[in-house]
Amino acid sequence: MSPRIEETDAMAALSAAAPALGAAVVDFMSLAFSGSKVDIVTREMVRIYSGRQSNCQYCSNTRVRGAVERGLDESMVAKIEGFENSDLTDRQKVALRLARSFLIDPARFGSADQQALLAHFRVDQVAELVLDLIRLRPGSKLHIATGMDDGHADLIVI
Repeated sequence: MSPRIEETDAMAALSAAAPALGAAVVDFMSLAFSGSKVDIVTREMVRIYSGRQSNCQYCSNTRVRGAVERGLDESMVAKIEGFENSDLTDRQKVALRLARSFLIDPARFGSADQQALLAHFRVDQVAELVLDLIRLRPGSKLHIATGMDDGHADLIVI
């Protein structure tokens, strides 16, 4: 097993190597996370889906307390994998469809999907979901590449 690198050390090393880019990434990550226009449950479902796609145990097993307090439970989380055939809301399904297409197969997101997305989300909300996906993907890859993902197989609520 490779030695575990703490997140602050990894970000500091990246920022030292490319200070302007490191500062921009930190600014982007904090701005993309703040001022949410999309409900926290839907955002959490998208985050968990992204974590599963990148095999990040930490991302897959962490639950944001605000989402849990607003109704995200493990029965909902279990439906994320087969969301198309679940009883999740149409709004949640289209957000997960966007995530799947963004992460795996962009060409699969057709005009009917775009229409459904805009029927459930305003343009600024779609932008937030996309920015979340951009923010989440490198974040989970940083955890995996630096060994920060080791030992996070249990459910964590933050």
